[in-house]
Amino acid sequence: MKETSNSSQGQYTVRKRAEQAKTEAREAVELLKQAHELITNDDALQPAMKHLRTAIREAEVRATTLEDWYWRTYITSCT
Repeated sequence: MKETSNSSQGQYTVRKRAEQAKTEAREAVELLKQAHELITNDDALQPAMKHLRTAIREAEVRATTLEDWYWRTYITSCT
């Protein structure tokens, strides 16, 4: 009985960490977009713009991948 309790608690902890990672990935995308907007307002021709746009695209892809994985792992498996 105790093993089941620990197993359930472990699964809950892993799920909460996955949910937190998913949320933080999306927050990172939003922060990068805010940085892009601030730099654009300052000077759209700055060399950093190209790198920032690349970082936004990469963060967006990673966040979407993580959200998809989370959905397939924790949402659809529960139904």
